[in-house]
Amino acid sequence: MGYDFSGAGTGYRLNDWQMGHVRLVMLEAGAIAGDGLERLFGNEQFAPSADTVPVGHFSSNDGWPVTAAQSAFIAARLRAALTADLIGDMALFYYDQPTQLREWVDEFAAFNEQAASDGGYVVR
Repeated sequence: MGYDFSGAGTGYRLNDWQMGHVRLVMLEAGAIAGDGLERLFGNEQFAPSADTVPVGHFSSNDGWPVTAAQSAFIAARLRAALTADLIGDMALFYYDQPTQLREWVDEFAAFNEQAASDGGYVVR
């Protein structure tokens, strides 16, 4: 099982375990929100905005479309999270955080950057 992200000329895959951790970073970075999930950190830099994508798009692999604009927003929030070392802050609360998480977030940010110029993608 896993999550496949496919667009016009791009693709990326995360297994369920990886996606669970990347989704937490997306939530803390304000890239996604909703379904009663709350961020642990109150950093205003990462406050959800009108551009924040519904978390449901990444809670199931049911064919949710992610637009080019949403892809660009996700990429920007993930890049900002990496720059601010949000993942390092999260490690203080999530003791089982995988050491590869920065790599996965960087790869997913790069995928979203590419998807933004390719018209978005679908989550399967």
